[in-house]
Amino acid sequence: MTHRFVGCLSALLLVTSSGAACASSPPSTDVKLAQVLTHGESRPLAAIVAMRIHNGAVSYRYVGGFARKGGSDVTPARPDTLFRIASVSKFVTAIGLMQLVDQGKVDLDADASRYLGFRLRNPDFPDVPITPRMLLSHTASIADADDYVIPADHIVSEFFNPSRRPGMATYHFLPGRKPGAWFSYCNLCYGLVGTMVERVSGERFDLYQQKHVLTPLGIDGGYDPALLSHPERLATLYQHTTHGYEAAKDNNAHFVPEAPAHYRIGTNATIFSPQGGLRISLDGLYRLSQFVFGGGTVDNVTVLSSQSLRTMLQPAWRYDGHNGEGTYPIASYGLATIHLTGTSDPSGHLTMPWHRYQGGLVGHLGDAYGLRSGFWLDPETRDGYLFIVDGFPEDGHEKPGEYSSFTNVEEKIFSALSGSDAISGTTK
Repeated sequence: MTHRFVGCLSALLLVTSSGAACASSPPSTDVKLAQVLTHGESRPLAAIVAMRIHNGAVSYRYVGGFARKGGSDVTPARPDTLFRIASVSKFVTAIGLMQLVDQGKVDLDADASRYLGFRLRNPDFPDVPITPRMLLSHTASIADADDYVIPADHIVSEFFNPSRRPGMATYHFLPGRKPGAWFSYCNLCYGLVGTMVERVSGERFDLYQQKHVLTPLGIDGGYDPALLSHPERLATLYQHTTHGYEAAKDNNAHFVPEAPAHYRIGTNATIFSPQGGLRISLDGLYRLSQFVFGGGTVDNVTVLSSQSLRTMLQPAWRYDGHNGEGTYPIASYGLATIHLTGTSDPSGHLTMPWHRYQGGLVGHLGDAYGLRSGFWLDPETRDGYLFIVDGFPEDGHEKPGEYSSFTNVEEKIFSALSGSDAISGTTK
């Protein structure tokens, strides 16, 4: 395995598109992250790219491991390497919908059926509308069940066909859970959000996001690997097994487009994976952080109103001990945002990224195809912790965290980054 780690002595060789300056950092941070790369799991990870932001600017950056590997041909990871970021995608998807809220085309508290083109109701509560706010906050009483992606020649309403009944693996409602009252993490909800974006805007989801969100943000990336501006930057996602690194996603040199020619806009945006299919780099996550710190504006371009961004960042659900479920470190959730409050999540673990953490971070995690990602910001202090990790073991075989529902690797990365700059009193 080839790996390299980057401190500030080599920062000139790895300047990101943001052009942010890099301050001095303790060598021990490099050493700690290199150890996580090689020893954080039972077998070495494929790649770690990570960044610490202080007062809105990059104060530390680490790049280690490889983006692709085939025999002796190894492509090193870089700050502009594109990874399928998993559920951090939800935050970017929500920006697209909230733009339509800004335009008065979507009401967060209206019946989502209005924007989907079919009646969406939990059969146990036929008179309770399911709203866009509920979909974004995972309180819609909808479940992923057997799957949350349906082929392009089907329509998303088929997930809710009356022939699918409670007790069946294909039933996508939570029996007895009133919409708006119960948190249950749901990827399908974001497939519905993406479909709403299509029906309201009249544009295909991935193209809408490219035109109205990613390009204005100055982010290189996209949802369809066949349409990436720089496909050569795309990393393969690996799972590390006893047989070595096994490609799990994005391992082809040429990609079949996600959307076939006969796809009808507004019928089934699940094919674009609004919940987890965004390909983005560490550089791109930094651009996204500047959007948050800028109150919806970056480089004098307003992508979203400050009011809508505040709505996304405000808690829409808080765990009170009996109003939700899940295995992720989620005790408070906004609209596509997790609030690391330090309190206990439904699995009984503290939502603490590191020891002695005192709160303040909001953002999202990602977990899919051997990858873990983190986009965590403190909008008040303008501090941030960004990372992408590839090459985890098969699902269920990851080392658990010591004190939280994060994995052992995530805890170690948080701990290293939170002490990475030498400015006293900047870590929470």
